Amino acid sequence: MITGIAVRRFPSSGGSDAVVHVLRGIDEVKHEKFEQEGIGFSTDVPRTKQQLKMDVNYAREIIAKRAFIPNVEYELEFSHNPDDPLEVIITKIIPVHPEVNAKIEAALKAK
Repeated sequence: MITGIAVRRFPSSGGSDAVVHVLRGIDEVKHEKFEQEGIGFSTDVPRTKQQLKMDVNYAREIIAKRAFIPNVEYELEFSHNPDDPLEVIITKIIPVHPEVNAKIEAALKAK
């Protein structure tokens, strides 16, 4: 489940990226220096995983047009980042529920 989308800018390097915040199940961890047990979900990114990245222009369009509803199910389309062929990015989010999809499509078509 996607809870948010953020575009981050790095002024010193002139770069930017877009990340998707998702709910993840809380993992049980048993390590000599750290242990964790829990129940439920968190948006924290586990140490062994990375945030999902999104096409920056698509993320900016979604944010500008308010074409996003948090905490609903989405199907994701992926492609390679044109600036880094080894990186995979989200290029489209598609709501699973038709009524949510209709609202988002209408927002994206609006000027």
